[in-house]
Amino acid sequence: MMKLNWIELLILCLIFSAAECGFHSLQFLSSGLVKSTGRPVFEQLLLFDGVEISYCDSRTRQEQLKPTLQTKHLPETCDEARADILAFLYETTPFINRTVGVVQRRRGCIQSDDGSVSAFEAWAVNGMDFLTFDPESQKWTSQSPSSETVRHLWNKDKERNFAFRHFIRHLCPEMIQKITLRSVNKNTELRVFGKPTAYTNQALLRCHVTTTDKSAGSVHLVGDAAPQAIWTSVTGPVPSGDGCVILRLTARIYTQKPNTYGCTVQTGSHNRTVYWDGKTLDGTDLANKFNSNWKVLSLLIGLGFTIIASTILFYGIIVLRKCDKKIPVPKKLDSLMMRLIENSSSPELKIIALSFVFGSNIPEKYKESLEEWAKRMKEKDLNYYDPDYFAGNSNVSEI
Repeated sequence: MMKLNWIELLILCLIFSAAECGFHSLQFLSSGLVKSTGRPVFEQLLLFDGVEISYCDSRTRQEQLKPTLQTKHLPETCDEARADILAFLYETTPFINRTVGVVQRRRGCIQSDDGSVSAFEAWAVNGMDFLTFDPESQKWTSQSPSSETVRHLWNKDKERNFAFRHFIRHLCPEMIQKITLRSVNKNTELRVFGKPTAYTNQALLRCHVTTTDKSAGSVHLVGDAAPQAIWTSVTGPVPSGDGCVILRLTARIYTQKPNTYGCTVQTGSHNRTVYWDGKTLDGTDLANKFNSNWKVLSLLIGLGFTIIASTILFYGIIVLRKCDKKIPVPKKLDSLMMRLIENSSSPELKIIALSFVFGSNIPEKYKESLEEWAKRMKEKDLNYYDPDYFAGNSNVSEI
């Protein structure tokens, strides 16, 4: 693209507030596109103070005036500009060491309140600077190594260079004096909408401002959740071509908090704030979609845990049943053994019989015999291990 110079800086100043800067500008933006068939297509856009006032192309060759233009003192056709573009494509392309797909031309003038005029003319090839024209010296300057041959050729064509200078230094300022734009009421529109992303819990919040109030210079993200935005970027203000200025804010946010995000645009006369309703430009509800997806996901997670727990419990019961089958079930009590338990006067014998018949699950009615046997065994052990017992027993002989 063409490099930004002091002329373009003045033009940008004009775009946002021509009256305050004290300048008026008129720009002729021409282009020629070479199609695959080899036949070029021509287009030209005419801007006054950054506002589109006329359009012309190779199909009609007639200037189509825009509604923003109140006066009609403009050339009726764009034949001259079209001829210049075609001459470049047919005559100079062979001298350029590359294939030419697009040729761009920007020419015009800037007039200040004191009547002084600054004129400019520049050409580009395939989006890169190619040649620039100095109207005072009527000489061309190369902006690309491939333009040297063309520069020498054009510098020799003094008649054409004089015509170029006359147009941008004299005819262009005369046109400026005859142009009047329609007055536009100051109006500011702010639209806030979301765009889905690859992450279901995130969205791109877009705040789009279109205003005829050229004092509008900024748009901000506001709301309780604004500090939680992942990132924010602002572009503009830039002219829309119809007398409006466009600003745009883009922020990456979390979709579960729709009504806590908003945007505020500041103008010289008032501020306007709009909060996001959680929807996209086509009306899709991103916030509810996220909440629905989260509910479905939670339901699936809960269902999954329930299935897993049920499976574990099911197999646990099966294992316990298998283990339970290995535990011997008491056989039918032998009548002789039961008589031994009932009639024996020896606790030791009863305990042996009880253990043989019931194992560790001895019925309550037999636990008295077990306790008596345990008591006797304790007394026996105490007598056996007590030194005083042996010292007081006269039947024990010394060793």
